[in-house]
Amino acid sequence: MNIKYQYKAFLLILFFIAIANPGNAQTSKKNQIEQRNIEAQMEFLASDAMQGRGSGTQFEWITAEYFASMMKQFGISPAGETDSSGKKTFLQTVTITQNSFIESPTMKYSSNGTDITLEHGKEMLVYQISSESIIGKFQKVNVGTKPIKGAILFISADDEKAMQNLESLTEEAAALIIEENPQRRAGWERFASRKVSFTNFGKTKPNSSAAIIIVGKDTANTLANVADGTQIEIGGKLDEPKIKKTWNAAGMIEGSDAKLSSEVILLSAHLDHLGVRENAPGEDKIFNGADDDASGCVAVLELARILAQEKRPKRTVYFVFFGSEEAGGFGSRYFVDNLPFPKEKLIANLQWEMLGRPDAKVGKDELWLTGYDRSNLGVELAKHGAKLVNDPHPEENFFQRSDNYTLARQGIIAHTVSSFGLHKDYHQASDEIKTIDFEYMTQAINSMIIPVQWLLNSDFKPTWYEGKKP
Repeated sequence: MNIKYQYKAFLLILFFIAIANPGNAQTSKKNQIEQRNIEAQMEFLASDAMQGRGSGTQFEWITAEYFASMMKQFGISPAGETDSSGKKTFLQTVTITQNSFIESPTMKYSSNGTDITLEHGKEMLVYQISSESIIGKFQKVNVGTKPIKGAILFISADDEKAMQNLESLTEEAAALIIEENPQRRAGWERFASRKVSFTNFGKTKPNSSAAIIIVGKDTANTLANVADGTQIEIGGKLDEPKIKKTWNAAGMIEGSDAKLSSEVILLSAHLDHLGVRENAPGEDKIFNGADDDASGCVAVLELARILAQEKRPKRTVYFVFFGSEEAGGFGSRYFVDNLPFPKEKLIANLQWEMLGRPDAKVGKDELWLTGYDRSNLGVELAKHGAKLVNDPHPEENFFQRSDNYTLARQGIIAHTVSSFGLHKDYHQASDEIKTIDFEYMTQAINSMIIPVQWLLNSDFKPTWYEGKKP
């Protein structure tokens, strides 16, 4: 055959092979998250139109509905509540009962009859209080302190060990009084617009957790001189309760393996931010929350898109977007208290938070995992391609500062994936789309696809390292 015609025949064969087999380019594209999708979702979620997705507002509700519609579009099954017609939905509605003090509460010491009025937002913040009056014996928390049941515990400004075990302390105490430090004071503005309140939600009983009170230096100095065992009364007149709501969006892909399908991997993020703050300095009052945590939500959403178009994984995977994390973690607390499967079947939780920019303290293509040194999950994910390293900011206690901790306190292996480099836009109106590094964010999320797929298709069960379980 003429060489010219042999060459043409060869090209023709290649053409028909290409038609029959779309090729690696399309397969690769199918398995990769596209930057344009990330940009489109971020531009909606962090736009002024969403008014900062404030906890418990209609904009948080709209956000939950948005994630519900996207998961339905991907072919993911609903994992929320059942509507009036008996149809399963993607939403969970969480009812919050809020009781507020009419006036600033008082703290009374029975030893000397002293009454101190604590002005909310200046000398004290009450995160929750279970009744008009809490009475208990005063106890200073020291290393190794075993709380007296029903005590009013005092945690000093420099006792970070106690702060790391805060939730365990609340299980026995009637109240925790926490002295401020610069880190805690920096967070006061986040709570300053709230009334002094007790919040109760879902099936949780009002007296199931201690009051959480943060006090300023002056009050802390006074309390430092109060003797252990002194009876203290904290309280005031409560107003009529107010009912609020928050929303989770939840979807799932049922596992395909007969032995592993009952096991669950949870991928989660929080969908709310700080909303509109009229008392914020400057003209911009909308706290858009682009990095915190629209970026984490988009990561979960895009992983859901990829996993939904692949062969069903062996394990079941849940995608949950928690409401009201910024207001106290109500969405995640409700979810873990009302799991739609046995708790022991929840193998691991990966929370995704603040992935919109690289952290200069780690490699340019790396992410970090909170509590990396607490369990073997991060190490195993890294072995399977995850560019995950230890949290470079241990002094910030990030492991305890996201929804993962709610699950970790229940014994569930739960960590947060992040790249937060302590940028100055955290919890500021300046946390906007223009600050996002979309190229980095795209490659960062893409780098986790294969490790997550491995976790979903393996029989590996992570464990806590000895002495590291919260």
